[in-house]
Amino acid sequence: MGFFLMKFDFTEERFVRLPLPFQSFDPEDTAVLSVVRDEKLSVCHQEILAWSNVMRIWVSNKVEEEGKVLSWRKDFVLTVDFDKFQLPCVVNVASFLLDEEKKVAVCCDVCDEEMKGEEKNRIYIVGEDMYKQVYDDDIVNAYLLNCPLVLTYVPSLVHIH
Repeated sequence: MGFFLMKFDFTEERFVRLPLPFQSFDPEDTAVLSVVRDEKLSVCHQEILAWSNVMRIWVSNKVEEEGKVLSWRKDFVLTVDFDKFQLPCVVNVASFLLDEEKKVAVCCDVCDEEMKGEEKNRIYIVGEDMYKQVYDDDIVNAYLLNCPLVLTYVPSLVHIH
């Protein structure tokens, strides 16, 4: 079936599919959604089984007020080939925050560097030509899905009654 976004249209009380900037039907691929400031979406796509260690991030055009149309910029905002950094394990991004202007992302994932079932949470900053790990920590219960997440919060002046 592939990857897609789903939104709920409250005026028509139904779900609506929204397009992504790529097509993928491989269940091993990953797609992760994030927010850029308070007006755009970004999506990270990785083709895990294609023996590609490349991460691509796209950014949507500004999401209109009613959210009826979602379009994506044609070019990648950030493309990172992790192979050139000679990392000890494959990168499989679980969450990310993008700085669109600086073309860098803060990413999180879980890595088993020595393939011994000793997984580590990693947080790192990555750009087209840079990789800097800023945090890693052993996972106590590796059998649980303990994946680090970075989240964005955009305060709103709208009051909910």
